Amino acid sequence: MKKVYKILLAAAIIFNYQLSTINSAIAQDAEYNLIRRTYKINSDGTMDIGFRKEIKLLRNRAITAYADKGETFILYNPSIDKLTINESYTIRKDGSRVQTPANAFIDQLPSQCQDCGRYNGIRERAVIHTALEYDCIIVLDYTIHRKGTYLDETIILNEDCPVKKYEVIINVPNNNPDVYSITHTNGLSNGKINVLSDANTFHCIAKNLPQNYNDSYLPDAKTLYPFVHLTYGTNGTYYDEFEKIPEAVYLVGELYDKNPLTYAINIRDYVIDYIRTTDFPMSLVNYNVSTATETFLSACGTPADKKRLMLALMHEAGFKAHKTDDHIIVSIKENGNDMDYILSTTDKRPPRLDGTAIDEQRTIEKNETIPWQGNPTGGGYSQMTLPTERGSINIDPSKLTSSREAPIKVRNCNEKYHYTILLPRTPKRTMVGKPINISYTKKGVGSIKINIKQLDNGAIDVVRELNIDVLNGIVLPNQYKAFRQLMQDWNKYNTITIFTNIGTSGNQ
Repeated sequence: MKKVYKILLAAAIIFNYQLSTINSAIAQDAEYNLIRRTYKINSDGTMDIGFRKEIKLLRNRAITAYADKGETFILYNPSIDKLTINESYTIRKDGSRVQTPANAFIDQLPSQCQDCGRYNGIRERAVIHTALEYDCIIVLDYTIHRKGTYLDETIILNEDCPVKKYEVIINVPNNNPDVYSITHTNGLSNGKINVLSDANTFHCIAKNLPQNYNDSYLPDAKTLYPFVHLTYGTNGTYYDEFEKIPEAVYLVGELYDKNPLTYAINIRDYVIDYIRTTDFPMSLVNYNVSTATETFLSACGTPADKKRLMLALMHEAGFKAHKTDDHIIVSIKENGNDMDYILSTTDKRPPRLDGTAIDEQRTIEKNETIPWQGNPTGGGYSQMTLPTERGSINIDPSKLTSSREAPIKVRNCNEKYHYTILLPRTPKRTMVGKPINISYTKKGVGSIKINIKQLDNGAIDVVRELNIDVLNGIVLPNQYKAFRQLMQDWNKYNTITIFTNIGTSGNQ
């Protein structure tokens, strides 16, 4: 079989230019003097994966928080991997070297494999570094010799502390151009990443990389930071997409609903809720995906295992379905036509029609009359939180700091709510505070409208409208202040408080 070899070197599409100025002002726990990753494809059908790090500890947290910098955790699978520790020592501030003792290397079962018996053979080598002090340098170098020549790996070059030098090296047999190809995209012009022309098949060096962001609601790392994507060979671990699972016939019957779309959602939700997720790099199992039967009977599996099971259950239930990279598409008969719905395999987001933009699915309109459902807060006061609709925007303003330079990933939305809240007739109840009347637009970000008032008949009229429309669903740093104000106002006025003039008993 002809091997295909590609290397994609990419940098952040946007934002990356800001990292150095932002992170340089933040005190660092540590810094990497060097990170080096090497990949050597051998002619005998194996590969050697090397990793070397030299990290300098600067602050107390890097020393005392062992799971952060004081330990290194190496995942490997003894059935296909041989792990060799080449070097492990600490260089103290005075220049002396302290070797890591033999009892500081501990093999253990990874936490993500504890509840899945068939993956109990995977191991995690914990390296407990010693002689830690301010300004010491930890050096660790190891090699994993792996059976199997298929590789698919993405390396994000930024880490949680600055990196002075990051190297990625690939070597394939004979450097034959018919076997591999190299594709470069954005990111080479900023001077931080250079591709060398030397004896290696591919060799890139990135220098003086700042630490990554530590903020909520960040976009995908490949949007923010430079990365290297490595693929080699052809993945032969295919499976029959029309696989069924007769072992689950009774389960499929229990999940049945006369509404076909609800039936499909029930199947999806079962896999998400009742099949435990065992998440680790697929390279540890040579990119193999377990059969639907294995995953169902063991009630656990990788995300790829669960997707395969979900697809098989759909077929067992009689649905036409197929998989994409991130979803399952299920065909539902509606009014005599086949409608293809996209179902997420990782969460319970509502299904959407294939070919419909995601943002169009975030339009929510509600016009309802609802009873007062408040809770007493003392002194004759009672407070009610307005209903939250499934799929509505979910941004916590408390996680939006007053100053932020990192972008925000958000799903654009157009939400409109009109609630008429009916209060009990007796005793008389009065809305606390003045009527709310807010309406403004932030160019390039969105708009908001909130009107809350008590009507002459005693009912409370609530109008809330929010529109977020940012390019590619990314709030840029220069849009952050406006977006934060929108989110603060949207969440500030989502509760209603009333005062009962006579007595405090009953449903207030």
